[in-house]
Amino acid sequence: MTVKARNVGNSIVLTVPNGIKVYQGAEYIVSQSSDGTITYQLKHRNPFEGDWFKEDIRQTDILGDSEVLADEWD
Repeated sequence: MTVKARNVGNSIVLTVPNGIKVYQGAEYIVSQSSDGTITYQLKHRNPFEGDWFKEDIRQTDILGDSEVLADEWD
């Protein structure tokens, strides 16, 4: 499979063929090695940045109470 670089505005664009699954809005880290190879790596969310865990993870006990620790330890 071969693609050709082309100018679009002030950028040079490499088209991704349909056979390669790329989802709209996905972010990639781009690097170029000394031999000219261009590599795109899918950017993953850093689990240590931000407060995403407040929305993604809900801590509950077996009975479904919203607190994990009992009040009797206070």
